[in-house]
Amino acid sequence: MDPHSPSTRDLGPTADNASEVHNPSIDETAAAQGACAQVYLPTGAMCTLRHGHDGSCEFSPAVGADAVLAKHKADEHW
Repeated sequence: MDPHSPSTRDLGPTADNASEVHNPSIDETAAAQGACAQVYLPTGAMCTLRHGHDGSCEFSPAVGADAVLAKHKADEHW
């Protein structure tokens, strides 16, 4: 077995320790508030629905995402 093969060398943090992995497609501030916070990277639009929501994401433009997130939180009591 080749010790330099990608399957045998240490590739860093794993899914078992996901807290060590930074995901650029998640807005960490919004996620900490309970939002899905998935970001569509080409536009910066963010899903403002609750984390773990059913169905597809609801992306809001980056400019107004904070206001939409606050409205969802107030309307849905989360």
